[in-house]
Amino acid sequence: MQQSVMRQYAVKGEQFKMVFDWLEDKGGYGYSLHILDRNGEWVVVSAMGNPLVRGKSFDLYPTEIMALETGGSWLLKGSSQARSRDGLSFAYPWEAAIVYDRSNDWLQVKVEIHNEQDIQLQMVEGVEPEITVDMGLLPPYDRGDHVWFKTSINNPTKWNDEAHGNDCPAMYYYDSYYHFDLMMYFDMTDMTWMSRDNIARFLNYRCGFRRRYKPAPAYELGLYADGFSGTAFPAGTQRFTYYVKARQRLSVPTETTALKELIDHCLQLVPAESQWPEKATDWEDFTQRCTQDLLDPQCWGANDIYDDYILNYVNGYSPAWEEAFESKNLTIDFKASPCIDSAAFIGYPLSVVNALKSGGPYSELLERILNFTRVYIRHKTEKNRARVDSGNATFLEGVAGTWQFVYILEQIWQIAHLHHDQELLDYVHHEVDEILIPLSRNVNYLYPLSFDLATLRRHGNGDAYMVAGIYAYFMLNVYKATGQPRYLEEAQRSIRPLLALPVNSLSQEVFMFGLGIQAASELYKLTGEAEYKEIYDYLLAQNLRMMYWFDDNTKEEYRDYNTFAMFQACTPIIYPAFFENIECLARIASTLDTNEAGVGLLRVLNHARKNNLYLFPQCLPENRHSSNLMYIPFENLGVLEDEKTGWIGQEIYGCGQVYQAYLMWEAFGKSSDRDVMVLNLDNYKIADLEGVRNLEVSFIVYNPEAVEKTFDITLSEHLSAAHARIGMNTESLDRTIQAADGKVTLTLRPDEYVYMKIAKS
Repeated sequence: MQQSVMRQYAVKGEQFKMVFDWLEDKGGYGYSLHILDRNGEWVVVSAMGNPLVRGKSFDLYPTEIMALETGGSWLLKGSSQARSRDGLSFAYPWEAAIVYDRSNDWLQVKVEIHNEQDIQLQMVEGVEPEITVDMGLLPPYDRGDHVWFKTSINNPTKWNDEAHGNDCPAMYYYDSYYHFDLMMYFDMTDMTWMSRDNIARFLNYRCGFRRRYKPAPAYELGLYADGFSGTAFPAGTQRFTYYVKARQRLSVPTETTALKELIDHCLQLVPAESQWPEKATDWEDFTQRCTQDLLDPQCWGANDIYDDYILNYVNGYSPAWEEAFESKNLTIDFKASPCIDSAAFIGYPLSVVNALKSGGPYSELLERILNFTRVYIRHKTEKNRARVDSGNATFLEGVAGTWQFVYILEQIWQIAHLHHDQELLDYVHHEVDEILIPLSRNVNYLYPLSFDLATLRRHGNGDAYMVAGIYAYFMLNVYKATGQPRYLEEAQRSIRPLLALPVNSLSQEVFMFGLGIQAASELYKLTGEAEYKEIYDYLLAQNLRMMYWFDDNTKEEYRDYNTFAMFQACTPIIYPAFFENIECLARIASTLDTNEAGVGLLRVLNHARKNNLYLFPQCLPENRHSSNLMYIPFENLGVLEDEKTGWIGQEIYGCGQVYQAYLMWEAFGKSSDRDVMVLNLDNYKIADLEGVRNLEVSFIVYNPEAVEKTFDITLSEHLSAAHARIGMNTESLDRTIQAADGKVTLTLRPDEYVYMKIAKS
């Protein structure tokens, strides 16, 4: 007698459900998605018969479905057919767990397959494997108004209309006909089977919307591939892990709103657990040792013009740049090249650290940095003056990278302003008034990748719209220093267009978002205009979108470090980069005194606090070392899409971010329990070195651990005779604790955070 089969199972969330129906032709269950409408009725919004994983060698349709005793959890089992590398057919078992999280309405699907031999991927009717939901037929006007009104956020990011990054593994889609939105998040940490032998993650995988026209116009949502690099799927236990969320939505979201909501929901999935590198101590120790290394001769050079100049990379060694120049039949000698970038990027944060911890190597290094900066700018000014005096009508010639020009100028201004250096200030203000403001107006604040120094207009192809973030922040600070309204007007004019540009047009150099975030936050505080808060939220989402939301476990060598909460250097410069990692998060942290943080973002900051130490040779295996300087970070770590750790070099110019990291996490307040994060919210707000010791600093103190923690926070020396005001936000600091021997004692529950302001007694 044939055993009866239960025809349907429903895995329910609060606002949506996955309904599994028995499919006779598949011999298993396929699912469809349903949403709860405002009348309390369930409405189907996808096609029926979706497998958990799609592809000729997969098509995972469960044959058994069981509800577990723990509410909201289901176990599914099945088997599938595949081909071995020698072409023989074989079966393999698999199981899946589906877990509903009531706290955030995400449904997690975790599939484990057990294939005892390699699978020969067949790539029949598309690339496999894929995790996609067949959403059914497109509306009748799919070639017209469906496209007009849909809202879709696809990832990873891309730039210049083609080149993709390797960042956010998530997607958002809003259907304007059936009035629902759907989000999916793909756990790339878990999916270790990806490789150049099959599909090398974001070299080919895309998250989002895809059309198909066979047999009729329809669409799919999910993780799909536009190509592949091999056909071997590895033997063993392999995982596919992803999250789904859907809900009715009656109002049409803009792209900017959709991106913000997607990132907010993804932040709910950031794991609390994080680990320190085995050889890590803390940022104070690494900062001191980095300073000693920066004084080493391997970081400096001299020539006929400069008695002493700083380099960009240790020993001027960058195999990647050498390859790049050789491919253009050019040569470069970084050892013979003074690097104003290094001086400008280090000089500002080092000045603040030195004001807090003056003397010794900090002062020695700062003096050398400032001397070189002044000589470099003096030489440049004299050269330009000589050109003008010669009667040459063209004041400047050549081409400049736009972000490099603006950012270096902004950093030199910060140094000049802190040190009241009139010579440097005069230089910067001349460049601002004669070049930067005219350029910005000429391009209507839609900045190009590079510009012609003679015409102050676009040169060549490529956009760098987020230069507007650097420019707005720069102009806002100049306004605060001078009181001249025209600089405030420039800041406002430049940042507003960012809200109207296409959502995929901003992803170039990632660190530029950080300055835009600061500018929007400051403009909102200054004016109270809601538009700036909207810009802030949007740019924050764009910045976090370019983060690594995963650790790369696809190769044994990548398991020596963790990449979660790092940032790709630039779409599509697809490696985690130290300078960008710290520059992004330190600037975001400086805005959290007036903008809500939330646990997800604090977890990101805590992962970054630990994981960025992996970029130092000290925390990497010996076979990765390229010099004996263990505390100057590598520019990059290897990942599947870009494989060679340290291939760019040890970035001297990134050492400014060592000081920023120290200022952000330890310099003003440091926990006795290093697992507790003490986050300084006043970074970048220091306008006067003489006033550093009079600051009343604000912090967020966060316990990311699964157990309650009692700990001391040791305050920097100038704060020792002070009291702490504690609360849930900066507006409700309703508890006071007196510092004793320069320390404040706190107790925090698991995953709890508080705001703390240190005030002088």
